[in-house]
Amino acid sequence: MAKDLNKLFGAKIKEYRLKKNLTQWDLSGLVNVDQKHISRIECGKSFPSAKVLESLAKALDVEPKDLFEFYHLQDDKSLKKDIISMLENLKSEELSLVYKYIRTFVL
Repeated sequence: MAKDLNKLFGAKIKEYRLKKNLTQWDLSGLVNVDQKHISRIECGKSFPSAKVLESLAKALDVEPKDLFEFYHLQDDKSLKKDIISMLENLKSEELSLVYKYIRTFVL
């Protein structure tokens, strides 16, 4: 991945926060940290402690592991490489099913 972990994690926190229609101020109140700390996390300048990470997941109503799924934040080249890698391991019937799904979205 081209971006570092702090930036990817921060982008993920911001993504979930916006999905919940929360401001940084709102989230900071739910997590019981200063709003500036949320800002630093989202900018990738800081990384939360395990306790804050757990509170973030709870406040955002997600599993902690979900905060580390960055595949959609990758650049196009990395995404294509990952997709090709996944396709190479599929059985014939699975590949046909994936083809149908892709055609649904592309056409």
